[in-house]
Amino acid sequence: MSDDGKMHAGARYYGALTLPLYDAAVLNVAVPHAWGVPLSVERGMYDRLVGARHLDIGVATGYFLRKALEDRDEAEITLMDLNENATRYAAEKLQRFDVTEVVGDALEPFPVSGWFDSIAMFHLLHCMPGTVAEKAVAFDHAIAVLAEGGVCFGASVTPAGRTLNLFGRAVLAASNRTGALNNADDDHDALRAEIESRFRDTRIELRGVMTLWEARDPR
Repeated sequence: MSDDGKMHAGARYYGALTLPLYDAAVLNVAVPHAWGVPLSVERGMYDRLVGARHLDIGVATGYFLRKALEDRDEAEITLMDLNENATRYAAEKLQRFDVTEVVGDALEPFPVSGWFDSIAMFHLLHCMPGTVAEKAVAFDHAIAVLAEGGVCFGASVTPAGRTLNLFGRAVLAASNRTGALNNADDDHDALRAEIESRFRDTRIELRGVMTLWEARDPR
């Protein structure tokens, strides 16, 4: 939660009416056409990086997890989000697995137990309040529960200083105006620096206006 106890604005938009539209509107329209990233790129990261014990933060509908686990028989999944509508929705889609739902704020120590082989932060940071440096505290909390040899991976729209197409500019402006996103000043190089300051082994790239990363071996 934010300091005043209210849900961050970006988390309020995941309700019973909006969640069923998320995959179509965000993943199949905004990601490829506004942010310039083929959905297959993000799916490929999940397919490759989700471990046996996985923590997903900012789960939305659980789309990427569902696709990544289609051919798996077992997985231990923890879903963490500020909005319990999202964790409940995703958990129902993943009910054949061992799923734990947690309401938590990535800006605070994660209310989870044990160690995780993989921790995903997809489409999370660009919804969070604050500067890139302030949002990056989420990496510190992830490191605290990351298993030895584990990976923290994610994707965030970092448009500052980048050229967006007309549709992308419209989506960015509307999303920041309504509070669905809080990323107009988020910068790729700043995010890269925050990740590299915390992990020795990183793979970070800019696709379109989205920063994609995988990070291992905390400093």
